[in-house]
Amino acid sequence: MPITVFDVKGVPGHRRERIEAAVVSAGKNVSRSYEAWIAADPSKGGFRLLITGPQGFERTVTIAVDDAPAVIADRVRETLEE
Repeated sequence: MPITVFDVKGVPGHRRERIEAAVVSAGKNVSRSYEAWIAADPSKGGFRLLITGPQGFERTVTIAVDDAPAVIADRVRETLEE
């Protein structure tokens, strides 16, 4: 079951596609359904990713502006494994 990205706010188009694709690819092998929201985080100079899922699962991941898609996907996978 994939991660469904419901909304992306405040993220420039070229970064939006890269971040959203990394988040979706990280969820390709999960056994449950998760949802994600991505928003710019100006106070930290990057982006926040809110992931929600079954049984009250709710985690926030901070993504740096210059994180590579592989790094983003790894951080999402690690978060889902918590």
